[in-house]
Amino acid sequence: MSFKDQLPQDSVNTFLNTDEFAEEITYIPSGGPPKVIKAVIVREGLEPSSENASRSLRKQAEIYIANDDTDGVTAIDKKDDRVTLNDVEGTAREARINEVLASDNGMWHLMVGW
Repeated sequence: MSFKDQLPQDSVNTFLNTDEFAEEITYIPSGGPPKVIKAVIVREGLEPSSENASRSLRKQAEIYIANDDTDGVTAIDKKDDRVTLNDVEGTAREARINEVLASDNGMWHLMVGW
């Protein structure tokens, strides 16, 4: 078995293990039922939403989820998919997917904001 073949299994069994790094979130696909999946969440502080756009601030996080039909998702719709996760204070937030930062056979790396 090659590294590329082993990557999806390692993603779920190691990185997305709630006893190690991950926690549960709810992924809400466009037009589909919500799905509870495991994710590694890197929470960020306040960041400017964009240069000179009313100087507003927003909260954001990077999340890593499985690229898998059973343990994650196999397609991302940045426009309409949503994610429910806890912010740094522990409050549940519904976030939109701002950007797909990376993807491979094992994981999606997403930037979400609320």
